[in-house]
Amino acid sequence: MHDAAVVAAVHHTVVAGAAVAVVALAVALFLLWRKRRMAAARSPADGGAAASGSSASTAPLPVIPLADVECATDGFHPSRVIGQGRHFAVYAAAPGIAAKRMHPHLVLGDPGGRRFPAAVRSLAVPPHPNVAAVIGLSEGPGERVILVERAPAGAVSLDRVLVWDDAAHAHHVPALSWRQRAAVAAGAARGLAHLHAHGVAHGRVLPCNVLVHASSGGGARWRHANATTRLTDYGLAGFLDRRDDDARAEDDVYMFGAVLLELLTGRRWDGGRLADWALPQIRGGASMEVLDVVRAGAPADKSEARLLARAARVALACVGNDGRSRPGMAEVSAILSDVEAAYRRRDGALVGKEEEHDDYGDENHLSGCLLGPSRSIHKADMLPRAPPVM
Repeated sequence: MHDAAVVAAVHHTVVAGAAVAVVALAVALFLLWRKRRMAAARSPADGGAAASGSSASTAPLPVIPLADVECATDGFHPSRVIGQGRHFAVYAAAPGIAAKRMHPHLVLGDPGGRRFPAAVRSLAVPPHPNVAAVIGLSEGPGERVILVERAPAGAVSLDRVLVWDDAAHAHHVPALSWRQRAAVAAGAARGLAHLHAHGVAHGRVLPCNVLVHASSGGGARWRHANATTRLTDYGLAGFLDRRDDDARAEDDVYMFGAVLLELLTGRRWDGGRLADWALPQIRGGASMEVLDVVRAGAPADKSEARLLARAARVALACVGNDGRSRPGMAEVSAILSDVEAAYRRRDGALVGKEEEHDDYGDENHLSGCLLGPSRSIHKADMLPRAPPVM
C-alpha cells in the first residue's frame, strides 16, 4: 500500500509539473504576442515598404527552451500529431500554438546541423488576421522546432477544396462559391501584402499554404458561409531548400497570380500549362470561358460577371507580366478587397454570421505543404507546382 501511494504521488507530481510547463509556455508566448501587438499598434506598418527577402527592422523571434516544448507536446508523442509534411511533423502544443518539428534525419543528416539562419530568426512580423504567424523557435541537439499560430478547427488547405478528388470527398469538403473564392483571394492578398510591408517574402505561395475556414456547419450551408483565409509557412523557403538566394516579392506576386488562376478556373497549375491555356483568353476578353462554372456555377448576372472578369485581369497582371511590370501586393490587395466588398454589398448583409462547430473535427490536414525545391525564373516551370503525394 505504501509503495502504491508513493507511485501515485510521483505520478500526480509529474502530471502537475507537465501541466504547469504547458501553462507557463502558453502564458509566455501570449505575453510576447501581446507585446508585439501593442508595438504594432504604436508603430503602424508602412504599407509602401518593399520586400526583397530580408526582414524589416524588428525584434527577433523568441527562443523557447526545448524542454518546455517537449513537455507541452508530451515528449513529441504521436498522439499529439496534427499534421505531417516532407520537412515537419506538426504537434499540438499549448492552446492556440502548434509545434512544427523538423524530421530529425533532416537535422542530423545536414553537415552544418541545419541551424536556423538569421532570416528565419527575424521572421517576427506584427499580427494580422490573414497570416498564421511564426511566433517562436526552439532548438537542441538534433532538434529544430518552429512554433506557429495554430489554425482553427475546421480549417482546410485550399488545395483540398480546389481539387475535387477522392481526398476531398473523404473530408466532405464542398466546392467554394464565387463569393467565398473572392473572400479567399482577398484575404490571401492582404496577408501577403502585410508580409511584404514588413520586409518578408513568403517564398512558397501555394494552395496548400493557404488555409480556408468557413464559419458554418458544412454541407449546403458551406456555400453561404463566410470564408476566412490565413497564409502559413512564410519565409522558410531558403532554410528548407538550402538556397543561398533570397525569396523575392515579385516572385510572390507571380505565385499569387497562379493561385488566383487556380481559384478562378478550378484547375491545377500543372507546371504552367494552366497559364498557357487561360491567359490568352483573359487577355482577349473571354474571361468567362475559363471560369469554374461546373463547381461554382455560372455568374448570376452581368454585375457578377464583371467582378469575376476583374479578378481574372488581376491574375493576368500577376502572371502575364515579367518581374519589373508586375503589380505590388498592396495594389493587388486593394483591388481584390474591393471585389470582396462588392460581393458583400450584393448580399446586402453579412451571411452566415453565427459561429458553429464544423463537421471536420480533427486537424490532420492542416500542416501546409512545405514540399520540395521549386523556384525558377521561367514561367513554364516556376512555382507553384502540385505537391508530390506524401
